[in-house]
Amino acid sequence: MIRISNANFKEKMLVKRVEKACFAHLNQPDFFLIDMTVVDEDTIRALNKEARGIDKVTDVLSFPCFDKLDLPVSKDSFEDSDYDGNKVLLGSIMICRQRAEQQAQEYGHSYARELGFLACHGFLHILGFDHIDPDDEKVMIAHQKAIMEKAG
Repeated sequence: MIRISNANFKEKMLVKRVEKACFAHLNQPDFFLIDMTVVDEDTIRALNKEARGIDKVTDVLSFPCFDKLDLPVSKDSFEDSDYDGNKVLLGSIMICRQRAEQQAQEYGHSYARELGFLACHGFLHILGFDHIDPDDEKVMIAHQKAIMEKAG
């Protein structure tokens, strides 16, 4: 389940569709909670500086609660934690609306497509995927492509 703040109805429905496609693609039962907030440039710049030491606007930031998860994760994976049988908070995603709008224009596609892609990218980071290493990047790109196709 995703909890989305500062987004309109269309944005929320789109992000929920991408989340559903992401979990289906990864064969992952959804007993998780992910927080996502759509923010402005000043907010994402401050978060980027604080979290990564980079003083500039970015499109998406992900703050996972866990390191690498071995997917698919089962509820049994959280037996030794404070898991109460409900939703497990996986992390938070911040997406900059202005940057998403700019990138949509730069790449020649819709804002909805860009927002969906950034949400997908954030979900994959929250689930432990990364793109620093070239091999990992190939894996992440393949997942993003499949998820976006599934999301429509």
